[in-house]
Amino acid sequence: MIRRAAGVIATVLPAMAMAQVAVTSGPGTDYQPAIVRATDGTLVMVFERLNASFSGDLWVSRSVDDGSTWSTPSAVIASSANERHPALVQLGDGSFVLFYLKGSGGASSFRLFRATSADGLSFTEQGTLSLGWTTGGEVNPHVIRHPDGTLTLSYHRLGGSSYVSQSTDNGASWDSLKTAIAPGNSQLPRIAYRASDGRYLVTYQVGSSPLSLYARTTTNIRDWSASAIPLAVDGDNHDSVPVVMPDQAFVVFHIRANGDQYDIYSRRSTDASTFEEPIAHGETDDANDVEPHPLVGTSPNSVQLYWGREHPVGSADFDIYRQPAAPVTDALFDDGFEP
Repeated sequence: MIRRAAGVIATVLPAMAMAQVAVTSGPGTDYQPAIVRATDGTLVMVFERLNASFSGDLWVSRSVDDGSTWSTPSAVIASSANERHPALVQLGDGSFVLFYLKGSGGASSFRLFRATSADGLSFTEQGTLSLGWTTGGEVNPHVIRHPDGTLTLSYHRLGGSSYVSQSTDNGASWDSLKTAIAPGNSQLPRIAYRASDGRYLVTYQVGSSPLSLYARTTTNIRDWSASAIPLAVDGDNHDSVPVVMPDQAFVVFHIRANGDQYDIYSRRSTDASTFEEPIAHGETDDANDVEPHPLVGTSPNSVQLYWGREHPVGSADFDIYRQPAAPVTDALFDDGFEP
């Protein structure tokens, strides 16, 4: 079945593939989930919880049954400062490292921080990342771990460009080359890496209202000179996250405005340059779905999907939601029985 939504052709998959359940509850603003599957199979999720002034703390919840149930969330990074946008990674020794932005004033107060944990339950702040900047303004870290243990960080400077940096010591130190990956009007850059051919894909948004999404790809972390690829430039599009699937395809999740609220979509690509038509992940009229974060497993056709949902729209009451098997291909229709 194909549905046209706000100018986009989107594949809409059966209801059985669209089951969506709340992970957190209660009043307030819970969103921006960062999820990893630990080596023992436990799912660890860090998310931001905002107060009425939209100042954030970071909270953690865990699941020992593959996401079916979750522990009561507890605060892990909480102070009078504004702590937001977690990026969680498990290291080769089984410990965890958490990256996030932190500030207590204007844009120049924001820096990127690192915290470490032996068990994914409690974290100890280790201080700011030294990325070569003499003034503050770094925000929105996104961190991935390569098979050889290298960490790659994408982030942007408020009012400036988007950048990438790498660490070979589990995030304790970073290169200060200030490698630009997207132009000065770019925001929220997030990066994926395909080890099989050394290819990177970064996605980011441009504009204010509306926003457009673009992508860039390279096999040289220091050379992002190739032309930008329009990813979602019709309408108002935000919050993109690229991942690599077990079949080596790239999939990008993002949100798109449909009327007064946002819905989640994904697009798949085998070459990081041409993308298939969007797949819609539960278009709704009464909920605002933002910041989708996929957890890739063993299936090439689906992921566990986590995001923030506001219901009702305009209430600022966001909870983390989960879709156990969000399809990223039309594989469910391969038997010919399309609904």
